[in-house]
Amino acid sequence: MKKLLLNLTLVFAFIYTQAQTTDNLKMVDSSASFVTIRGAIVKGTLIKTNSFNFYEINDKINQKPGTAQPSIVVYKDGKKYKMKIEGIDRLIACNKLQEVIESNIDGDFKGWNGNTVFKLMNRQDWIQDLPTSPIFVNLYKPAVTIYLTSEGYKMKIEGVNEDPILVKRL
Repeated sequence: MKKLLLNLTLVFAFIYTQAQTTDNLKMVDSSASFVTIRGAIVKGTLIKTNSFNFYEINDKINQKPGTAQPSIVVYKDGKKYKMKIEGIDRLIACNKLQEVIESNIDGDFKGWNGNTVFKLMNRQDWIQDLPTSPIFVNLYKPAVTIYLTSEGYKMKIEGVNEDPILVKRL
């Protein structure tokens, strides 16, 4: 019964997403969020799908998805990507990230001060690329995601409610 219900759900999701496509949109990823989404989705939010692709929201939005792990469909329109998130009524512009590193900070993390070196569990060392205002936190081995953008590498630290910071590898 569970298998039948899952198959019907997948068929409905396929029909639903096909009904939303146009001649210009091509579905390239259909999945669910790999991690729980807490709070509203805003410009700069990183979303990792169950198919292990990463996307950065590149649209002005401030909405909560319908569920904590919403279904996600990603379309490609020429060179641009658009995402449909369960519970949000419109397509959202996003960037597919090509180079992504996931790790954790090695030990206690107290924040950054403008020239902080980040020692990661994967034995990589990264340093802030541009000075920023100091941030003070008290976290132990927080997860980090480093990804390449047109501005350079950005680092997002789990548990820090600030925009990702620019970093470079040492």
